[in-house]
Amino acid sequence: MFSWFKKKEKIENSIEISVSGINPQTENEFLFYNFVEMTFAPHLKKWYEKSKSNGIEFKPQYEQAIKQKTSTSEFKNPHSFPEYFNNQFDHIAIDFETANQNRISACALGLVFIKNDRIAYQTSYHIKPPKSEKFSSRNIGIHGITAEDVDYAMTFDELWESELSKYFNQNLIIFHNASMDLSVLKNLFQHYSISDYKIEYLDTMRLAEKTGNPKKISELADKFEIEYIDKHNPEIDAKVCAYVFGELAELYPDYKSLIRTLSEKEIQEKITRIKETAEIKNQNLDYVQAYSLDKGEIEKIELKDKAFIFTGEITTDRNIAKEFIEKNGGIIKSGISSKLDFVIIGADFGWSKIQKVHELNEKKNCKIKILTNSDFEHLKKNTPHNTV
Repeated sequence: MFSWFKKKEKIENSIEISVSGINPQTENEFLFYNFVEMTFAPHLKKWYEKSKSNGIEFKPQYEQAIKQKTSTSEFKNPHSFPEYFNNQFDHIAIDFETANQNRISACALGLVFIKNDRIAYQTSYHIKPPKSEKFSSRNIGIHGITAEDVDYAMTFDELWESELSKYFNQNLIIFHNASMDLSVLKNLFQHYSISDYKIEYLDTMRLAEKTGNPKKISELADKFEIEYIDKHNPEIDAKVCAYVFGELAELYPDYKSLIRTLSEKEIQEKITRIKETAEIKNQNLDYVQAYSLDKGEIEKIELKDKAFIFTGEITTDRNIAKEFIEKNGGIIKSGISSKLDFVIIGADFGWSKIQKVHELNEKKNCKIKILTNSDFEHLKKNTPHNTV
């Protein structure tokens, strides 16, 4: 399994490099014919003649295609992609490049298609970012793609409609580092209001973690002796991602358990959760303000026999703060209840606790007050028996 992922011996001859991996007896007619179509005729002729002199046999239809290309410099692949493969692959490794730091600024996409544990096809596309997204010098320095390079490229929604939708929904998508490529994909779907997708995906970074391997793809390539040149060329990056996946899948046979699904429903549910969370936070901030005290009221607080609870990070060490309250006759509680008098909140305080305070104050006529970190510092400063 995955034997095709192993690193090939380096070939010095540039002609051989240009055709490395093409098997004259391959059953993948699309791949061979595509190679013939794309290879410069003089190079193809030299490679063919050298192969024949070494006793390599070609399928008759392949020889006919080569002869047509070398004699006329023209040849058209008779098969179309992805129809030749019935739009079905083991998985597709992808890699995005962006024009700037914004996730909707995708300017290139590399894809490597795997079928029967072999590379069936690989390609890349330039993508024209939205008009608002300009190319940054930093990103150009990383991948070398400029605004001029994408002048006549399709926008992502056009590329999705004409190509990607044919196979993204039917096949497992592999990428390295979901925080980048998955985020780009999500943001592009949202920006262009694309809804016809339901994509299964796997992050090789997660797979690397599961197998105790380094997270960086360059380090993984080094470990598995995968040649990795021309970094940030999206097609090369996608190919290395495919190689890495093959190696890691052998180490973690249960890799399918790491597959996740991206769909419009999932994104909409997440957006709803974010909105609901924001609404709750805003509501809780209103509660904090409603149950707070002014400085004059804080200065009049008598700690004796009053019950306190802390939530969040405050300036004073939590143990010292508790000691201050207890030495002044106060009581420390472990949970929100009707017997509570004060909640002291710090950074990242528990929103659910504030909700509970509001419910008790509203439904049980409790008088629980909320003190912020600065309120508590003011309380310490103005408490006559402060021993801290």
